[in-house]
Amino acid sequence: MSSVIETHGLTKVYEGARRGQDVHALTDLNLSVNPGEIFAYLGPNGSGKTTTIKMLLGLIFPTSGSIRIMGSDRIYSSAVKREIGYLPEGAYYPDFLRGEEILKFYGKLYGLTGAKLNRRVDEVMEQVGMGHARKRMMRGYSKGMRQRIGLAQALISDPQLLILDEPTTGLDPIARKEIRDILSVLRDQGKTLLISSHELLEVELISDRVGILFEGVLQTLGTIDELLTDRDLNIEVRGIDDSALARLAEKGMVKEDKVGDVVTLRVAESLSAYDALELCKAEKLTLVRVAPRRESLEDVFVRVVGAAEAKRSNA
Repeated sequence: MSSVIETHGLTKVYEGARRGQDVHALTDLNLSVNPGEIFAYLGPNGSGKTTTIKMLLGLIFPTSGSIRIMGSDRIYSSAVKREIGYLPEGAYYPDFLRGEEILKFYGKLYGLTGAKLNRRVDEVMEQVGMGHARKRMMRGYSKGMRQRIGLAQALISDPQLLILDEPTTGLDPIARKEIRDILSVLRDQGKTLLISSHELLEVELISDRVGILFEGVLQTLGTIDELLTDRDLNIEVRGIDDSALARLAEKGMVKEDKVGDVVTLRVAESLSAYDALELCKAEKLTLVRVAPRRESLEDVFVRVVGAAEAKRSNA
């Protein structure tokens, strides 16, 4: 199996949805998600991410194009659906149910019963670090604990594909780190994960590949290293005044930040590290630190979406 998810020309049009006008929610999506990778599917609100996920889950039908999951185009069959675990954004579970009751309910929906069901509940509870709270009612769960139960629910059938919508949104840093570690372990176990999220730092830390969507069109696709191509140098110095800043700016060293008496200079790609240090030496500056600077996924996201918006405005 070369791809866990494969779409060709996938398009969704909601006819007359906006004051009688058609809404093109997704246009000609060609996408391939490989086995054993974490694929981040990103885009602003309204870009078509949720529409894509709903079509992958078989909840809505495409206007045109095709979908293959686990090598099969029978995506509405129970055999294919058993291989998909789904965590929706803001998953709701009744407060009066216990954690293990939630999992048993969903396990039965997948056809698990008896000892096999109990064993699987035990496994996923431990997998997400919730074995200690399995008897506790949902009303006593923190948001992070609810998210773990949601992840356990998505894992109950031992699926090969996990589709996770905003798995870390609203969680505190410790909970985000814990969820991120769980997702990394799942990938190491051979699971394939498609994640939709606005938490771009989290995505950058764990994703293998990223696709950025804008107004229903896939704008860019690649690995983290392929997308984060803008690499600069930062130099932190002391003892710089406005006239020195102006002279350095003319030569490609621009002030980026200041904390106390330490100024961070961003060095243009046209300057080597040696040249930049020589310029600082000539200005009699005190060197604090030299560090490479790589643009973040957030930088890439803003750049790609901004370019798409500008292109639309000029069309």
